[in-house]
Amino acid sequence: METFVWDQHFTTGIEQVDTQHQQLVHLINRLGSARIEGATGELDTLQAAFDQLADYARHHFADEQRLMLEAGLASRYRDSHHRHHADFVAQLSKMWQARGSTSNPAEVLHGFLRSWLGFHILGEDQSMARQMLLIRSGKSPDEAYALDQARDDNATNALLQAITTLYRVLTQQNADLVAANLVLEQRVDART
Repeated sequence: METFVWDQHFTTGIEQVDTQHQQLVHLINRLGSARIEGATGELDTLQAAFDQLADYARHHFADEQRLMLEAGLASRYRDSHHRHHADFVAQLSKMWQARGSTSNPAEVLHGFLRSWLGFHILGEDQSMARQMLLIRSGKSPDEAYALDQARDDNATNALLQAITTLYRVLTQQNADLVAANLVLEQRVDART
């Protein structure tokens, strides 16, 4: 069952990036199917998903960084994009650490991945592709960045900014929950 349906809205026009995104969509859909079938309680299923995500993040993020550098995108955009990649990896790490104290870690992971991928493609990667096209047409990296940031789609920009803010709040809350669970586990261990 497809829980994330790929369509033309998610296409960036950068073949390598689109192919890698489709691989993540496939992983999300497999995880969603396993969740529906009730197989996500098994440690092997969750372990395999996290292993595949670690491999995906390592390759995809390195490839995107290389593509942005080769295309000459503005450093402030590359730095921001890189921070979002690092946030994704940190969030996955926290989810892995909290898997034992989460009632349904596969469902949490599945929801996070669906949301993150939509935001990542529609926001950051579409912006990356637009800036690359502008640079190829003769704009400087700073001009391309400014033009992309000032585009006319204010409603979409506002929505993406709201999602970014929500994502950061949830990331911080998850970090706080992981820390609280670790402290609680230490207290329980100390008392027993």
